[in-house]
Amino acid sequence: MTGLARNCLNLKTLNLACCGFVTDAAISAVAQSCRNLETLKLESCHMITEKGLHSLGCYSKNLRELDLTDCCGVNDRGLEYISKCSNLLRLKLGLCTNISDKGMFHIGSKCSKLLELDLYRCGGFGDDGLAAVSRGCKSLNRLIISYCGDLTDAGVEQIRQLEHLSHLEIRGLKNITGAGLAAVACGCKKLDYLDLKKCENIDDSGFWALAYFARNLRQINLCYCSVSDTALCMLMSNLSRVQDVDLVNLNRVTVEGSEFALRACCNRLKKLKLFAPLRFLLSSELLEMLHARGCRIRWD
Repeated sequence: MTGLARNCLNLKTLNLACCGFVTDAAISAVAQSCRNLETLKLESCHMITEKGLHSLGCYSKNLRELDLTDCCGVNDRGLEYISKCSNLLRLKLGLCTNISDKGMFHIGSKCSKLLELDLYRCGGFGDDGLAAVSRGCKSLNRLIISYCGDLTDAGVEQIRQLEHLSHLEIRGLKNITGAGLAAVACGCKKLDYLDLKKCENIDDSGFWALAYFARNLRQINLCYCSVSDTALCMLMSNLSRVQDVDLVNLNRVTVEGSEFALRACCNRLKKLKLFAPLRFLLSSELLEMLHARGCRIRWD
């Protein structure tokens, strides 16, 4: 790796994902030699620690994209070093479980240009860390915080500050209620994609707010949510741009509610995911209408 770095001084993109042999020394060599590096992918490089990240922070000032997904050696000190790459646009930290609110403060305070941040299953940080990111990274248009189990409404409500946000994944956040979703809907009016799967404690107040404010939504996942017949019908009627909807395991929605909701948006739907038994319970007329208008139905 050292030889590669020395002979590729103008290297801009380097993908080392799943290369288990990559060490801090190798990353330091790349950082010091390849000063024009813009994209570095280190997914599942388990030997990388804060020492390697220190070199990136010192030398990789042109870095735009950094993927550290499933790098178990990433910690708060490592994030402090990474935050010195102030031109970062995309940062992936999914499955990095050794980071806390302290690390998020570093990212929020210095990485103001971030457009995308992936924190999938980063269970070590909470509301204060998310608030710091929401305050400092106002340009974010893509945010993934699925299965970050310590998050509550207090943190998620801060997302409303992200006016440019178009893609949000909050799957599996069981502490989020209608109040949290309502705050997001009111502030993030550019939302195009929203994943709410297994957000079981959001009540209808959140879905009503979504129906009223989130008029740009094109894709939404409501699987295992507690939406009611009335709220689902209002959503499908008001979301005039929606094209892709996942509606599996909605325990509060009846067959009749599903029928009415789908009829309200059947002209727009391109993709639809439904609970398999509904294949035999929904009217054949509705299913034929959806098919005729180009909607692809996936049965789960």
